[in-house]
Amino acid sequence: MSARPLLEAEGLVKEYPMGVRALDGASLSVGRGEIVGIMGRSGSGKSTLLHILGCLDRPDAGRVWIDGIEVTQLSDAALPKIRLHHLGFVFQAHNLVPTLTALENVALPLRYVRPRPADPYARARELLEAVGLGDRMHHLPGQLSGGQQQRVAIARALVNNPALVLADEPTGSLDSQSARALLRLMRRLCQERGQTFVVVTHDPAVGQVCDRIYHMVDGRVLNAAVG
Repeated sequence: MSARPLLEAEGLVKEYPMGVRALDGASLSVGRGEIVGIMGRSGSGKSTLLHILGCLDRPDAGRVWIDGIEVTQLSDAALPKIRLHHLGFVFQAHNLVPTLTALENVALPLRYVRPRPADPYARARELLEAVGLGDRMHHLPGQLSGGQQQRVAIARALVNNPALVLADEPTGSLDSQSARALLRLMRRLCQERGQTFVVVTHDPAVGQVCDRIYHMVDGRVLNAAVG
């Protein structure tokens, strides 16, 4: 029997006021160690889907399993623990704290882990080295390029060793050279560390590093194509 996928979504429906249906029966499956892209035009439902997969919003119908846990059945009080221990997030705008160094930004999520690591900065240093920023860890975000800030954001997303990393337009604010470097980094992390990525994007270059790509049209997820 094959192993269960790391992430499963089945029949997701999400409606907003005035009858706007952002998701219309969306379903997908992501295996461990994959990089899966989600592409589609603006308004196709990509961001809504990512928010539901990331336990930031709830569907009106349908179910989601993450690492074997049916998260759509959990209480609001339980969802932050799922986000903290099972998920990592990478946003287009980086969302780094401007007054904290790269090292402090990466270590920040470890403040909320119980029990706390004896040395929360050890893991942060390791990850900054892994993303090629060992010589920039004491710099503030304003002293880093856009591509470097996004690499800090990826390191922060990985600091709790999540099963799944969700990335929303991670190359959207980068120049083409920085975007290509970021995509190569994601592929390397996937291969070397077994990280699983789901990447929402408009960028065709993302397809070059994805194992599979789902295309969204009018709130529906079409069958995945090999990247």
